[in-house]
Amino acid sequence: MKSFRKYLSWLALAVFLIALPHFLGRGYYIHMLVMAGIYTILAISLNLIIGFSGQVSLCHAAFYGIGAYTSAIFAVNFGLSFWVTFWFGGLMAAIFSYLLGLMVLRLRGHFLAITTAFFGIFINLVINNWTALTKGPMGITGIPRPGAIPLPGMSIQISSRLSYYYLILVFLVFIVYVSYRIINSRIGKAMVAIRENEEVAQSIGVDAMKFKVIAFTLGGFFAGIAGSFYAHYILFISPVSFTLAESINVLVMVIFGGITTFAGPILGAILLTILPEFLRMAGDLRMTIYGGVLMLLIIFLPLGVFGTIKGKWVSIRG
Repeated sequence: MKSFRKYLSWLALAVFLIALPHFLGRGYYIHMLVMAGIYTILAISLNLIIGFSGQVSLCHAAFYGIGAYTSAIFAVNFGLSFWVTFWFGGLMAAIFSYLLGLMVLRLRGHFLAITTAFFGIFINLVINNWTALTKGPMGITGIPRPGAIPLPGMSIQISSRLSYYYLILVFLVFIVYVSYRIINSRIGKAMVAIRENEEVAQSIGVDAMKFKVIAFTLGGFFAGIAGSFYAHYILFISPVSFTLAESINVLVMVIFGGITTFAGPILGAILLTILPEFLRMAGDLRMTIYGGVLMLLIIFLPLGVFGTIKGKWVSIRG
């Protein structure tokens, strides 16, 4: 019976997500859903690093930017399709995150936070100043749309906002599924053991450095894919989209939703992408109100929105 209810709930969610853009009507609302999907991928990938392996990272926008620029450069300069370049974007971000992880993951706490923040700033400076490759502050224009889905017997073109919405939904479902399987595998259990107590984890045979690097690399790979999608959706990228402030923005999404939960960052990314739009009527006070709401929620819901709800539900059932 429980299994039937579970599958029924998933089916209802799938129907809701498929039908949702048709009820919104305006293209701008669909655009917000697409951006919410991109930020959800970023939040899930950062949660692998912070929430499940317990490592501090303030350079997630750097991996996001590496994925975006790699995909854009291969598409614009070499004429490659998005269906090829998004893999390049993810792999390039994974390589950088792997190398960075090897160098810095022996550090802890604020030392690790400062080091990763400096790496994020360094990548942004490279993007700004390597004008021969990245076009510097002017950014890269003319990034092509994904085009037709490369499947036999299909001619679905990815060009409208609605088609982008369904494409990011497919990406999101895939990444949610893969992340869920990782977290519930031996790798995920080792990550949680490291998060709870690294010394105890090592004493029972867990190679802490190995699993921390794996978490960092996977997080970078997913962030790179999100960056590639962003580049081929907006069709223009510049350094201002991949700053330290963007890393902090994604971190806030994870904390807001619930940093040690799986569903929390998903909820946090969706709410914090859409919430600022509802505050536009406040004009110049919009960001002040937004910051105040975030501050109050973090003070009164320290486990995050989903974390607090989950905790109360467990206590009621117990």
